[in-house]
Amino acid sequence: MARKKTAPFEYRPELRMFLFKGADAFLQAQYLRMVVEGLEKSLGEPPSRFDFDGSTTSLADLLDELRSYGLMQSHKVVVLDAAEQFVRKESNRRGLEAYAESTMPEATLVMRTTGDWRAPKLEKAVAKVGAVVSCESPDARTAAAWAVGRAEKAHQAVLERSAAARLVDRVGSDLAKLDAEIGKLAIAAEGDPATIDEALVDDMVPPSREEQGWIIQSVVLGGDAGRALKTLRSLKDVSRVPDQVISWALVDLGRKLHEAARQLESGVPEGAVGKSLRLWGPDTRPVLETARRLGGDRASRLFNTAIRTDEGLKSGRSGDGARTLEGLAVLLADSCR
Repeated sequence: MARKKTAPFEYRPELRMFLFKGADAFLQAQYLRMVVEGLEKSLGEPPSRFDFDGSTTSLADLLDELRSYGLMQSHKVVVLDAAEQFVRKESNRRGLEAYAESTMPEATLVMRTTGDWRAPKLEKAVAKVGAVVSCESPDARTAAAWAVGRAEKAHQAVLERSAAARLVDRVGSDLAKLDAEIGKLAIAAEGDPATIDEALVDDMVPPSREEQGWIIQSVVLGGDAGRALKTLRSLKDVSRVPDQVISWALVDLGRKLHEAARQLESGVPEGAVGKSLRLWGPDTRPVLETARRLGGDRASRLFNTAIRTDEGLKSGRSGDGARTLEGLAVLLADSCR
């Protein structure tokens, strides 16, 4: 029976082909491990594993491995990495489509792709005899929840929810990166059990330039124009954050305030507004409170000013880019005060 791409992955012994699609290396490795462990459980012995690179492997070599019988093993797992490159060749793609119609009971084929997959017919063929599984990184909220559970189960540490949110802000939603950082934080954490808080994340996980640029949003929301100027200059002169990153962060803050103000004026509950704007973490309450106080008209004017400022920076019409950004930061901070 065909399995939907969106269905949670669950190994079944009768499946003989798998397609793992997505850039998250942690999920790719986890699902492959589930296949290998599932086969070992059903067979009573570990399968043999053979790895192929889709950018260099020939169809003949891949099919020979799938169809050949080994003298020492009862089952084999054949892993084809960079499968998107392999199937770009039409003969390879058609060969796998034909194999899907008559798979070998003694072999399981696992195709892993992190790139541009363009083989819908083959994907449908795989789904009939196996599973097509998404391995894309989750959204920020889901990644933070995963990190909390991962810290407890794999690293015997307590990761506070606010610290998990900060960690995702710093390194993104890639589960492999998150797991590596959680491991380092768990070793450094104190207490019994070891507890990872926001302060430890701030000390041990440096923000990227892009993430540093978004720090300006929290500062501006605080309503202190002097602090906003000091932070902006530090981002530019010390952290070397590009002007465009800072500008876009300020424009995005204007957008959030405008959209939140309009929705609140229309009677939309705060929880629904936060969800629609994907607000989460410590800035959620300040955004909603500021938007309600500003009202839709004033928030709209601020947003339009931010957009025009950004356009001026991109076109070069604004002249002194640093002064232009400072003026916008001050205007927004004064409005949020």
